Amino acid sequence: MFTKLPLKKRSRWLRKLFKPEIYPEAFFAYLHKLPAEIQVNWFRDDGMIIAKIKAGNKEFMTQGADVDDFIRMVNESVALVFDIPNDYFDIVTQTRTYLPSIADRKLLEDQSVSRYSFGFVKNEQVFKVA
Repeated sequence: MFTKLPLKKRSRWLRKLFKPEIYPEAFFAYLHKLPAEIQVNWFRDDGMIIAKIKAGNKEFMTQGADVDDFIRMVNESVALVFDIPNDYFDIVTQTRTYLPSIADRKLLEDQSVSRYSFGFVKNEQVFKVA
């Protein structure tokens, strides 16, 4: 019977079967668990952007190959350090909870800047419900 279903319905059914359900209340609770601001000290080394991050009383390091990869890695690192469960990890990190200001992003993109320090502020847009 399953094999007689159209491919689109089969894939939807399989996703529901093997992917845990995401509850909006839990998602927002995990986002609120993350700190409101983090401090990022970064430098360039062999084409990589390497950062030491201070979030609350926790300190850790991450790196990225380019600006977008670096921002993604910062978000993933914070989610990992603050114990976001696997079921919610992907969706929490995809929201890009922490974004640098426009001026700080320009400094990240400027290859002539070799090191800098700034604070990432939590992106409040992810909390707006449509």
